[in-house]
Amino acid sequence: MNRTKIEYCDYTWNPIKGLCPEACWYCYARRMYQRFKLDPKLRWAHESLKSYRIPPGSKIFICSTMELFHPQVPKSWRDSIFEEIKKNTHMTFIILTKRPELIDRVMPDNVWLGVSVEGGRPDQGVHRIKELSKHDAKVRFVSIEPFFGSTLGPFEIFEPPMDWYIVGRLTGHGYQNDPTKLSIQLAVGKARNIGAPIFLKNNLKSIWPGPLIQEFPK
Repeated sequence: MNRTKIEYCDYTWNPIKGLCPEACWYCYARRMYQRFKLDPKLRWAHESLKSYRIPPGSKIFICSTMELFHPQVPKSWRDSIFEEIKKNTHMTFIILTKRPELIDRVMPDNVWLGVSVEGGRPDQGVHRIKELSKHDAKVRFVSIEPFFGSTLGPFEIFEPPMDWYIVGRLTGHGYQNDPTKLSIQLAVGKARNIGAPIFLKNNLKSIWPGPLIQEFPK
């Protein structure tokens, strides 16, 4: 359990260690494992949340460095994670996945469930959002990060409408993949049209004109 710089949550909890088998080329955690020569083996390193002093109402991002629903992640590990979620109803748990078609259970009421959508493959992003819409959760959201250029249309990612949208640029790889100011403005406008809150991450400060919009679901 760690305090985090991720703006929309308070803590990250990563009980599954090793290189994420999703192997996204832009993954910061993958670079960290390689840079510091950490053990890449997929392994379980669970600790009960009772061992941490976490204030009530905290938002906890689960498996921020791992695809929780990847086929290589044993179901028993997910079972243990969801047992902790159900025990800690005074906290909000955030789960973000690229594999919504493999979600294998009903979400507890204290889970915000989201899909990660990046540029370059609009069809893939639309598929993930449609799969997410098949699952009930207190909050269903879309994380558009990294938002590459304008290759993923700001209208495709809002159908069907979800409860919350997060937008961020790719960091650590230069500026050639940055979203355009216009594409972000269109995304914000679409969120406004459907009445959904939107959260622009701090890494958009150099692109977005004026104060960042950082809204949360009700």
